[in-house]
Amino acid sequence: MLQRIVVLRKKEELQEAARTRSIAPAQSMLAHQIQVRGLQFDDKYHPVSLPGLAATRDPGMARSTNYRDMYKASLGAAFGVRIVADDEEALQRLLHDRKDEVVGIYADPAISIFPAPYCGRAAVGKTSDVANKLGVRTLQRENLTGKKVRVAIVDTGVNGALIPVAGGWSPNPTYVPGTSPSAHGTMVAFDSRIAAPEAAILDYALLRSENDSWTAFLSDAITAYADLIDLLTRAPGALVVNNSWGMYNRADDAPIGSPENYSANLEHPFNQIIRTLVSMGADVFFAAGNCGAHCPDQRCGANDRGPGASIHGANSHPDVITVAAVTVNDRRLGYSSQGPGGLHQRKPDLAAYSHFAGSGVYPADTGTSAACPVAAGVAAALRQKFSPSKVPPAQLKGILQRTAIDLEGDGWDYDLGYGVINANAAWKNLAPAPQMAKVERTARARVA
Repeated sequence: MLQRIVVLRKKEELQEAARTRSIAPAQSMLAHQIQVRGLQFDDKYHPVSLPGLAATRDPGMARSTNYRDMYKASLGAAFGVRIVADDEEALQRLLHDRKDEVVGIYADPAISIFPAPYCGRAAVGKTSDVANKLGVRTLQRENLTGKKVRVAIVDTGVNGALIPVAGGWSPNPTYVPGTSPSAHGTMVAFDSRIAAPEAAILDYALLRSENDSWTAFLSDAITAYADLIDLLTRAPGALVVNNSWGMYNRADDAPIGSPENYSANLEHPFNQIIRTLVSMGADVFFAAGNCGAHCPDQRCGANDRGPGASIHGANSHPDVITVAAVTVNDRRLGYSSQGPGGLHQRKPDLAAYSHFAGSGVYPADTGTSAACPVAAGVAAALRQKFSPSKVPPAQLKGILQRTAIDLEGDGWDYDLGYGVINANAAWKNLAPAPQMAKVERTARARVA
């Protein structure tokens, strides 16, 4: 059996199903107008609006240089559904017999979290060490705590008894945000609050526990991102999105070069919906992965380890900030995945701290799973003062890259990108000149 994402052209039934988040309004139409022999639509997955993908298929939209307008214009022009097919013949039958309705068929690989205490289990440093190395003191002096900035933790769910939660989403419609037990998602939420302790945490409980592993499918991530787009449409403003998960093994994906491919194909609907969200003003962070050459996670595919083979799909998307991992002693963690990436050569973008005693969920907060929210928290703190309308995501990304601490002293590299994120230097780069002069006078007075 083959599970795939199918993108369909606009139909009123699909629009209504996406609006109500139920497949019911489209079920009859799908069965009688779209379905072919050897294929079934997943009735537990509601159609999802995919504005970005439709935009790239329309020559008029594709000529636009204003991505926000382009994606807004294409909203509701295409919809994603999930299918299960008996074999490749059924997929080809769908493409041939329903070519007027089908935009494309795409891989739907399994995704999982990036935790794992490899390269030694002992913690290196603690939360206060991370805060000191980041330069959080500067943020606190300027009252930059992430207040009123939304941070979406797209993960396994957050324990709201430990980390206050301001809302969220889950593929399970009965899930109440903040009701998960303490696990990976709670660790990630904690780490995002090192630099942004007053951020509004949104619990996007994407990954679920099955057979002692936290997994989901890329189609579920598409639904999560559709909800984030809806959130920004209804309530514009600062939104930082943390993703400490990815695909471990490209054997689950369609081959590179296939139209169905995810890992190296910007036209895959999930890679397109990321571009939509960033174009709307969201700062999207992805963990680089835990398939570095020196001590890769055992789940990494044999051909998915080390330089040029370990950062795939959305984790290597040109519009996101891809985060590698170092200790507070400024040593690269051997499990940290290495570029170049599948979608963009110059990955990772930067590094952040991991493998420290932090949340208490585990003996150490480890993996690029922990490094990613540490970096995302810095962005959330800065967003309190510098909104996306003033400093677009691409500009903030550039500032974080330019102000990173280059540990090797040789510029950008495939292990740590531009270097380790530095909140103090990023703030100095963003702060207006008169304000910086005041900060420097205050600092000199303290020294005196």
